[in-house]
Amino acid sequence: MRIVEFPRYESFAQSFLASIPYSESIGFIARVDPTNEEDIDYPFYVTAHEVAHQWWGHQAVGANVQGASMISESLAEYTAMMVMKLEFGPEKMRRFLKYDMDKYLAGRSSEKKKELPLVRVENQQYIHYEKGSVVFYCLQDYIGERNVNRALRDYLKQVAFQEPPYTTALELEASLRQVTPPEYSYLIDDMLDSITLYENRALSATYRELSQGKYEVKLKVAARKLKADELGQEKEVPLADWIDIGVFDEADKPLYMTRHKIVQKETEFTLVVDRVPKKAGIDPWNKLVDRTPDDNVTTVSKL
Repeated sequence: MRIVEFPRYESFAQSFLASIPYSESIGFIARVDPTNEEDIDYPFYVTAHEVAHQWWGHQAVGANVQGASMISESLAEYTAMMVMKLEFGPEKMRRFLKYDMDKYLAGRSSEKKKELPLVRVENQQYIHYEKGSVVFYCLQDYIGERNVNRALRDYLKQVAFQEPPYTTALELEASLRQVTPPEYSYLIDDMLDSITLYENRALSATYRELSQGKYEVKLKVAARKLKADELGQEKEVPLADWIDIGVFDEADKPLYMTRHKIVQKETEFTLVVDRVPKKAGIDPWNKLVDRTPDDNVTTVSKL
């Protein structure tokens, strides 16, 4: 595999057979600061994405219909996210998820025609790139990375190097449904077939010291779930969703991270942790598509 630099007259990378043309302006002159929590090693990410096209786009080729770019671009994004997770660890993925979440939210806010669900995307970059990476990362977290990879492996065996008629995103979706546990089946409907948004917020968090080095945390959160149509009209829908509740120490290490079924607009949790808590919240790593992801976590104050 060759990385082929070309001058920055254009700014892109592209995957060809055994070669990736890669603009000087999006990798070779990048300055990534590993000490900056907001910095992203995007040359590493872009390279992983382009290598992933050796499977998604080169072996699995979508028909020229809605959803084709979910097969090529969203799966390349998912593959790159898994490489990043392996390289930097799951705790560091929040910055990548937040980056993609922000770009997706910005993209949908400036949509001039129609925002389509992921499974029917029509070459809209903010959907098949940014939303696609958030959605597939969330799916592997909920239903298991092995399950998602098994679905992709079986799907690729069926469709690799096809002659016409080519595969569609609906066939990919069917493969994912087969490995999804019943309690999480709503995720396929919400994330692929519709435009689903959350408004999750951490309202308050306090703690008190117990005996034997334990700390009791009281966390109050709010949650709303909305469905949007293609023109952006939103409607609140009933909430019965599994959402992460987390408590973190001073170094942002999770002291508690468990998925709870949330059915009310406001819920209060009483949790016990082993070290002094500093932050707590709902969906703290921004796995769900949240309209305001910055308010999911709050500081834990001492009573």
